Amino acid sequence: MFLHPAISSQLVAEKHREMLAQAEQDRRASQLASLARASRRAERAKRQMLKARRLTLRLRSELTQ
Repeated sequence: MFLHPAISSQLVAEKHREMLAQAEQDRRASQLASLARASRRAERAKRQMLKARRLTLRLRSELTQ
C-alpha cells in the first residue's frame, strides 16, 4: 500500500507522540508504585522503632525495680 510521503510522516509523528505519552504514563505509574513501597517500608520501620522503644523502656523499668 502506498502512502503519500507527507501522510506517512504524519502517521510516524503521531505514532511517536503516542509512544512518548505511553512511556510517560508508564514512568509515572512506576514512580507511584515506588513511592507506595517506600511509604510502606517507612511505616513498618516506624512501627519497629516504636516497638523497640517500648521494649527498651520496659526492660529499663524492670532493672530499676
